[in-house]
Amino acid sequence: MRVCFTFLWILWLTTPGAAQNPSSERQRSAGPRSGLAHALDQFKASTFRAHMAFLADDQLEGRGTASRGHELAALYVAAQFQSYGLEPTGERGTYFQRVPFREISVVPEQCELTLERGGKEQALTWGDEYLMRGHELNLDAKVEAPVAFVGYGVTAPNQHYDDYASIDARGKILAYLSGAPAKFPSEQRAHFGSGREKAKNAVAHGAVGLIVLNTPELAKSLPWDRVIIGYAFPAMRWLGPDGMPNDAFPEIRVTALLSLPATESFFEGASKSWDHVWSDAQASTPQAFDLPFAARLHNVSKHREVTSPNVVAALRGSDPHLKAEYVVYTAHTDHLGIGKPIDGDSIYNGAVDNASGAAALLEIAKVFSQLPRAPARSILFIAVTGEEKGLLGSDYYAHFPTVPKDAMVANINMDGAAVWYDFADIIPFGAEHSSLMPVVRREGERFGLKVSPDPMPEQVFFIRSDQYSFVRQGIPAVFIAGGFQAVDPGINGRQVFEHWIQKYYHSPFDDMQQPLDLKGAVKFMKLNFAVGYDVASGPRRPTWNRGDFFGELFSRK
Repeated sequence: MRVCFTFLWILWLTTPGAAQNPSSERQRSAGPRSGLAHALDQFKASTFRAHMAFLADDQLEGRGTASRGHELAALYVAAQFQSYGLEPTGERGTYFQRVPFREISVVPEQCELTLERGGKEQALTWGDEYLMRGHELNLDAKVEAPVAFVGYGVTAPNQHYDDYASIDARGKILAYLSGAPAKFPSEQRAHFGSGREKAKNAVAHGAVGLIVLNTPELAKSLPWDRVIIGYAFPAMRWLGPDGMPNDAFPEIRVTALLSLPATESFFEGASKSWDHVWSDAQASTPQAFDLPFAARLHNVSKHREVTSPNVVAALRGSDPHLKAEYVVYTAHTDHLGIGKPIDGDSIYNGAVDNASGAAALLEIAKVFSQLPRAPARSILFIAVTGEEKGLLGSDYYAHFPTVPKDAMVANINMDGAAVWYDFADIIPFGAEHSSLMPVVRREGERFGLKVSPDPMPEQVFFIRSDQYSFVRQGIPAVFIAGGFQAVDPGINGRQVFEHWIQKYYHSPFDDMQQPLDLKGAVKFMKLNFAVGYDVASGPRRPTWNRGDFFGELFSRK
């Protein structure tokens, strides 16, 4: 009976038109809209925590992409959207958009990275010295070629910077440092430091393989033993209508990542020492030179095809014309799933990352649904999958939206809901590039919040969450993070964050047992609601700033 009931419930959610709710009609035809202040009063820590606790529960097994646990999370989110009277806006009249994936699992014992120096071979050790993801196209991929070092691997004409200016990289395995030059503006640094941009640039210069070199900055932000755990989880790519994986680079036959000690010894016998290389890198000095050895890389993996859902719902706007446009809220529901045990715990619950953001999405959707009159523009709520695999669910949606792409006027993304302390400042990643920044400042002032610059540009947060998928499709976006300034002067926000990264990030300890202070979470929800309400109510859609780098690079034609 339990199985039959569950089946019927799922069938109800996935049947075209089944989730329509009369309350949505009442809401669209309601009287004058109430004040924003009244709406903000509806946010409560208790209901937020309840959503967060369910999504982070062990029974959901860490919500790994394409896992049973994530499917349950998606059903939960869809059920909440239905209870709010929101319109199903997925595929075929349901709340779901199924994203097709290729899951890629590396076979470590069959992989190889060998350096050939002066007739002698040096085989590096998996885990201690290097790691590989599986190849998105080839189950058994090999490359053997001379090696060249190309600094950060960045070409940025607008910053008058080019690591490739003095080298012929054709037919070579290219080694480059993780990250990008510190002299770049924070979010351009993040963009040029992304693996996608670097691989694309390497292909343009004729590379046949890649070796990503560790740095002290990277090693400090995430210990190598945690990187090893991360590489044990399968990689994924979404599949397009032609069956091809996204961001596939067939020219790059194998890619490897080195540990910091292996990176330091990588330059033995080279024309520059590691110390000299890192010094020039910190000074944002372009550099490139051939290394005195060749390398042989062998990458073996297994593939399977799976699917995982984005959950999509809409609140129809009240203006006869502007309701055709959408302000898009996103938060990812996936996490890592079940992995290597740490202190006997193998469930990577992802409570802060990102059950908290998904809980905020649900509460914001509920408050919007309860407004006596909807804002002028429609609001689209998307609980995306595959963020932990490389922003895949949001990227798929941005490529293949269930509403007209040109109708999406702005994205407000939530990844972590400020659950550690009550914050006094915010970092609005992405807002400075568009007319969203005045909105964020105006609504921030409502809560006594000041805007701070990115305090950790080396972490490239701008490209590490789902708003970047919408930016790349020319849609202005913002990801608001609580800043390091706490309302309580006795709290050092930077220390709290760095401790969380070291102990909790992508570990089984990111569960509901960790210290949480939900005053900040309530403020976080109110602020994100207010920003979206402001954008949805304004007479003009957000625009990119004149001459902005991202606006010109990605603006829709």
